[in-house]
Amino acid sequence: MTEWRIICDQAQKGPVNMATDLALLQSCNEGLSGPTLRLYGWSGISVTLGYAQSEKDQIEEELCRSLNIPISRRPTGGRAMVHQNELTYSLAAPIPHEQFPSSLKGAYTAVSRAVENSLRRLGVENILCRAVPPKASGIERDKFRSPACFANLNGHEISFDGKKLTGGAQRRLKNAFLQQGSVLLDCDREFANTLFKFPDDEAREKNLKILQDQTISMNEILNKSLSLEESILAFKKGFMETFPGDWNAQGLSDWEGNFRDSHMAPI
Repeated sequence: MTEWRIICDQAQKGPVNMATDLALLQSCNEGLSGPTLRLYGWSGISVTLGYAQSEKDQIEEELCRSLNIPISRRPTGGRAMVHQNELTYSLAAPIPHEQFPSSLKGAYTAVSRAVENSLRRLGVENILCRAVPPKASGIERDKFRSPACFANLNGHEISFDGKKLTGGAQRRLKNAFLQQGSVLLDCDREFANTLFKFPDDEAREKNLKILQDQTISMNEILNKSLSLEESILAFKKGFMETFPGDWNAQGLSDWEGNFRDSHMAPI
C-alpha cells in the first residue's frame, strides 16, 4: 500500500509557504521523502511570482513594500498571484510513481480529479476542467496579456459557470514533481488589480474586467463564508479518496526544515 504524508498547516506568510513547498520538492527529488500532500492558507496578503517571472515587469513593488506585502517566488511556473483568502495545496511525488502517469499532462489530470472530488465535498457541482473561449470576456486576448494568473484559465484548471475557480502549476525535476494549486475562498478583485503593473490605465481597466468576468470564489458559489479549516478537511478527504494508501499526518523532517529556513527570504 502506498504511504502518503499529509501536512495540514496553519496560515503563514508567502516566503514561508513557498520555501516549505520547495523543500518538499527537493526532499522528494533527493529520495529523502515519499509522496506528500500539504494543505495551507496565507497569513495576510502575499504576492507570488512564477519561478521564471520578473517582478519588475509584473508587480507594483513600491506599493507592496508600503503595504508590507511580501513578494516571493513559487517553485512552480505560471503568472503572478495575489494571495488573499484562499486554500492552497501542494503535492510532491516521486517520478515515477504508481498513482501518477509519467507525463506532465497525465499527472495534472490525476491531481485535477482529486481537486474535483474535494470541491464536490464542499457542495460545488457543475465544475469543468477545461479552458473558456479566449474572447469570453469581450477582450481580444491575443492583444492583451495579463500578468495575473487568475486572469487566464488553462487546461486542467477548474471552472464554474465558465469562471476560473482554481489555479495550478507544476514543476518537474529528474526524480520528483511538485504541483501547487489555489482555490479562491473569497477575493477582492479591485485591490488585487492595484498590485499588478500595467503600461497604462486602459490596460489596468481591461485586466480588472477580466478578473470580474472570469473569476469566481467559493463564497460566491455557495453564498456563504467558507472557513479555511472546513476547506482543508474536505480537501484532505478528497485527496485520500482519489489516491488510496496509508496516509499519515507528519511534519517536516529536519532536513526539510533546515532547507526551508535557508530559502524563505522574500524577493
